[in-house]
Amino acid sequence: MSATEDRSPDDGRIGSGAADLPRLVISWSIVGIPLIYGVVETIRAILPLFGQ
Repeated sequence: MSATEDRSPDDGRIGSGAADLPRLVISWSIVGIPLIYGVVETIRAILPLFGQ
């Protein structure tokens, strides 16, 4: 019997389901909000180049 046959599908996971939802939302907010801000500011900065 190999080592992979003894494992269940959940082995190695750090959490599951709804318990991870707040961490997921916070993590994506930390990444997403500055990313969106940067994209908006970049678009604002290049609009004058196109005569807008």
